[in-house]
Amino acid sequence: MAGSVRPRNSSTNTVSVGDGAVLHYETIGQPSPSRPSLLFHHYYGGSPATFRHVLSQPSIEPFHKVLYHARGWFPSTGPPEPDAYSIAALSSDLSAVISETGIANHEAGFILVGHSMGGRAAQHYATTNASPALKGLILVAPAPLAGVDFPPDAKAQQRAVYQSADGVRFVLDNDSMRGNEAATAAWADYASAENHGDLEEKIQAPVLVLRGDKDFERDLVGELGAKLGWAQKTVGDCGHLIPLERPERLADEILQFIRTVS
Repeated sequence: MAGSVRPRNSSTNTVSVGDGAVLHYETIGQPSPSRPSLLFHHYYGGSPATFRHVLSQPSIEPFHKVLYHARGWFPSTGPPEPDAYSIAALSSDLSAVISETGIANHEAGFILVGHSMGGRAAQHYATTNASPALKGLILVAPAPLAGVDFPPDAKAQQRAVYQSADGVRFVLDNDSMRGNEAATAAWADYASAENHGDLEEKIQAPVLVLRGDKDFERDLVGELGAKLGWAQKTVGDCGHLIPLERPERLADEILQFIRTVS
């Protein structure tokens, strides 16, 4: 995992997708017939290193884990075309990683943990390509399927939080800012506003939504899945970057969710 000491029981590999993107992924640990695998998808401007403190929690260490760099974010590559970074493309990449790693074939299935942009990609996957082995979604400060057309000041704030928050300095100093031009621009330019809201009710797996009480997107996004019975929890004294700000709480919530759906 970039920016940290690689676990001894980890391996890295790549998977190529149809439009030329090459995704770099890492697997940690071994699948278990009694524990689901965990697949983590990072936020816009993030990387797998975003979850490093979560993965080091004793409650998470026993699980088989998969993490990858989204298309266009180094060392993963992506097409130069500006429209190659849609939510549908991110969802398709997620499906490719699931297929390549074989986690859908494991007896205990798998759970998706998606942060912000990664949470939106996870929702889209769950409505369009979901394997029967998907046991649930943990959406961490997620963007909604219906999209959010952020006003200019909110877009500026969104960019600023990745540049100034103390919790994300480690990520900024490593590979998370090495996105190509198209990937870096796509989220603010169009991907965040794409409207796939009509798909939300098609999500069949259990869902947990976590959001910090100080998240700058909280009022803009509202409560996701409220009419669909999705579980909602607030993380106190926390902003948008829950995996960095409150990794212990996130690890605890992951474990509790696994116990609920298993």
